[in-house]
Amino acid sequence: MCRLLSQTAASQEALMSIKRILVPLPGSASHTGQIETALSAAKALGAHVQALFISEPPPPVTRGGLTATEMGRTAALPVNWHAEERERTVRDAREVFAQACAVVGIPMLSASDEPGSPLAASWREAEGSYVEIAVQRAAAFDLMVAASATVMESLMDIAEQSLLQTRRPVLLAPASLQSDLTDSAMIAWDESPECWHAVSAAIPFMQLAKSVQVISVDRDASNRQASQAEVLAYLRCHGIGATAQVVAPELRSVGDTLLAAGAEHEAGLLIMGAYSHSRLREMLLGGATRHILKNASARPVLLAH
Repeated sequence: MCRLLSQTAASQEALMSIKRILVPLPGSASHTGQIETALSAAKALGAHVQALFISEPPPPVTRGGLTATEMGRTAALPVNWHAEERERTVRDAREVFAQACAVVGIPMLSASDEPGSPLAASWREAEGSYVEIAVQRAAAFDLMVAASATVMESLMDIAEQSLLQTRRPVLLAPASLQSDLTDSAMIAWDESPECWHAVSAAIPFMQLAKSVQVISVDRDASNRQASQAEVLAYLRCHGIGATAQVVAPELRSVGDTLLAAGAEHEAGLLIMGAYSHSRLREMLLGGATRHILKNASARPVLLAH
């Protein structure tokens, strides 16, 4: 089978390549984890990474009981203050991003340079709804990097909407990157179509990883053996050697079991499908996806739907 697949290997690798990475930055949060993770991914994959700084528009001005002259004066104050504050915040954030690029040796393009160069970074600014702008832009990229939801609640909304609307994989960034993304990879295997999508999306990372583990959560190991053998064969056809294991949830939830397994294996990257159940069921009953979104603050997690 691998010999047959090799005839179309070039086209398959093109489909699975990651060459454009988006990292949307909120105007009022620390960006350290997102930037570190995005640049680490770009460095490993030879990709272009774009930082998109999104700031909120100025607040509305109330004008109760004021003359026209007074309204003009009072309206200008908050608008001018907001513009000055935004300019300072953008300038500081851009400098942080530029310095981070310099540290890892990724050239930063100027505003006049055409994007698309391999292993390069660019900066873009926007004003408006953080979630709406980030999700719209995600469609033009192969991967989006969002911070763990423990940093900012709206980042979970961005991750969810990007996964469900644009169907782009999302890489959740920890508060601080503790290991290399290509040190080791762990697949949270549940044999769902969404999990297959995540495995395909993560091929570029796993081809660079020093080790890959396929972990299933089930009280009965025999339930997963056939599908684990299938994914191991799929990975071998992409030049990836992996081992498989089934762990029992015991008294923990599936999400907690996966996070604990990731810590035990010291995984540099956790790979899993998102929302294999209906989104309504996930929202009402919880579910592994939302649990991971809320608690994946220790290591990067690649999600796909």
